[in-house]
Amino acid sequence: MDERKLKLIEDLVLEASENKKNVLIFGEEGSGKEHTARLIHQSSTYKDNPFVVVNITTIVDLEKIIPYIYKAYGGTLYLDEIGDLSLDQQEYLIDILEKIIIESKLISDQKEIRIIASTTKDLLNEIIKGRFRKELYKILSQFIIELPALREMGEEIVEIAEKFIIGYCKINRKPLKYLSQAAKEILLDYDYPQNLRELKSIIELTIITSSSSIIYLEDVYLRKNISEIDILKDERTLEEYEKIIIEHFLKKYDNRVYYVAEKLGVSKNKIYNMINKGIVSREGL
Repeated sequence: MDERKLKLIEDLVLEASENKKNVLIFGEEGSGKEHTARLIHQSSTYKDNPFVVVNITTIVDLEKIIPYIYKAYGGTLYLDEIGDLSLDQQEYLIDILEKIIIESKLISDQKEIRIIASTTKDLLNEIIKGRFRKELYKILSQFIIELPALREMGEEIVEIAEKFIIGYCKINRKPLKYLSQAAKEILLDYDYPQNLRELKSIIELTIITSSSSIIYLEDVYLRKNISEIDILKDERTLEEYEKIIIEHFLKKYDNRVYYVAEKLGVSKNKIYNMINKGIVSREGL
């Protein structure tokens, strides 16, 4: 019997945190690559030092990465989307990593840097096609973690969703909510193009809009059902979610504040206050 995917990932994160090898994380967009990198850092001997994130494709001139490296001394340098670099950029990065990071280990433990890189691409295939340098792969891939797509997680999707529910309710001081069987089934039946990021957003929207302690089928907002309020691409605060959801329901129910308040489980006064302060707008009024 195959081991559960969640347990395998947890074991790999633990193993990576217990050594100082550079880590290369593979996974689709939204699969939790940066979150995994942070977990490794937070459980490692580098945890009391900086975790520095560099979206490397946004840096046209790679000389500008040097300040990030100095900032990461003693900690972790996270290089996001490493597979998108051009061959010339890769060659320059190899030179930087060899001269500044690898040699720094000989000077002081306090200047030692742990590199964690991530990519959505199959780098071995990119090497075969001549689009990624073998030398850079060798530096980065001392320890490899492959994150599965959420659609491949089977019934563990429900377990992950329940963890999101517990965490979100706790952070926002909301009463704990529970998934009905029908809600679980629709979550299992969805393909999650944006993986964990999308599931997290779905759960947050669902908690805000559901009016009881049980989350029913009709409470679950999947992307295919919410094209009018497609807000799953970005992280948002609770207040921003509330504004979007309240405006959506006001439009849906012809600006009937009482009905919207009842549906969302919030007070009429709260909605009226948000309207009066200009936080929420009502179309047609």
